Amino acid sequence: MGVSQRLEFLSQSGAGSLPALKALSFRTYADFQEASAELGPEFMQRRAREMELGRSGGDPVRYPGHCDLCGLDTEFSCDWAIYYTHDDGSREPVWRERLVCGHCALNPRLRGAMHYLFASCGLNANSACYLTEQTTPLFGLLQPLCKGLVGSEYLQDGTLSGGRNGAGLRHEDVTALSFADESFDIIGTFEVMEHVPDYRAGLREMFRVLKPGGHLLATFPFRADLPQTLVRARLKDGGGIEHLLEPEYHGDPLSRDGVLCFYHFGWDILDELRLAGFRDARCLFYWSWEGGYLGGALPMFHATK
Repeated sequence: MGVSQRLEFLSQSGAGSLPALKALSFRTYADFQEASAELGPEFMQRRAREMELGRSGGDPVRYPGHCDLCGLDTEFSCDWAIYYTHDDGSREPVWRERLVCGHCALNPRLRGAMHYLFASCGLNANSACYLTEQTTPLFGLLQPLCKGLVGSEYLQDGTLSGGRNGAGLRHEDVTALSFADESFDIIGTFEVMEHVPDYRAGLREMFRVLKPGGHLLATFPFRADLPQTLVRARLKDGGGIEHLLEPEYHGDPLSRDGVLCFYHFGWDILDELRLAGFRDARCLFYWSWEGGYLGGALPMFHATK
């Protein structure tokens, strides 16, 4: 199957005035390998353009574009709070996390999540939707748009599962959710599953609480070059953590210490989604210079029950 046949245009379905967002769809690593020869030159051109922008200087780096969510022309800007250092010593900001729209202030990952929730999952005011987050800008933006929205955090203050602490935050462990079977139309989990040692149990729980035909939308660190997931750390049988690679900690809205990353997922995550029960699972790559979706081929994972 050629690249042109893998294109999906995510547009209006439940998305209001959102324009189409072009994405490449893959269901297996073999699918991706088959298309890699044709994709290679385009991906290299994208990366070269991003690196050139990064070398243009300035803190933040700025360039003009159009934000699909705002529906407005804007100036995208990217600071250097997180950056890569290349072999030649040059730096490049982490576009996926730090490039923000001048109006909504959302980065490519969050704007992509919003776009997919509406256009691919059909999110609307009456949807029963669960997000594995509650203290984030994404939850705050979706709350007035979806009256059935539920969010949670993984609390470590003694709050019981399904309960709320003094700050009004709900506690949930994704490996043992408190919700009844078939509670939600949509589940969104963004940059969470890499921190869950038993992520397979988490996938099974999400499948359980989704209604038939429901959607799971997810992002996490993903290595498109790896057929198998890279395990960075694991729990020891007798307790404690065994680090297989140098510890990597990600930002945590509830802790200054950050949260340990156990996995960089590979293509086998699609198989794990199917083993959890999902009837369809795919990786969608999206990118748009004008739309401010930079960071190489941005991955989004979509599975249906």
